[in-house]
Amino acid sequence: MGESKKEMFDRAVITRAKFKWEYMTGVYKNKQGKWYHIVYDYAWMEFTDQTILIVRKA
Repeated sequence: MGESKKEMFDRAVITRAKFKWEYMTGVYKNKQGKWYHIVYDYAWMEFTDQTILIVRKA
């Protein structure tokens, strides 16, 4: 992710990297009703069916 705090990724790329979708340390629902799945200092959200937004906490 480099210096960026938000990045979009294709779900297939993350899955091929052996990401464990079921592992998380918390969840958060934003004002728009979207769920963020928290994993330590990162959170991911299904942006579309095939696109995942990953956010790094400050």
